[in-house]
Amino acid sequence: MPAKLNTLEAQLHAFETDLHLLIQAHSSSGDLWAAFAGLADVIEDNAGAHQELVAQRISAMLTRHGIACEDEPGAAT
Repeated sequence: MPAKLNTLEAQLHAFETDLHLLIQAHSSSGDLWAAFAGLADVIEDNAGAHQELVAQRISAMLTRHGIACEDEPGAAT
């Protein structure tokens, strides 16, 4: 069952709050993306009708931390 919007917002806020720690803990790009994807996938999998909102928020988080989605291994350039 997809999560309600307020639940997703809380999960996204917690994720963003901890993102700087995740970045510090994973010095290599590949390790960071693996850890990031594992956490982001949980939120995205429960987004349901809010998938676009979740994707935009996650993209904005990465941008604020100076990370582009294009940096992800295997991303199209």
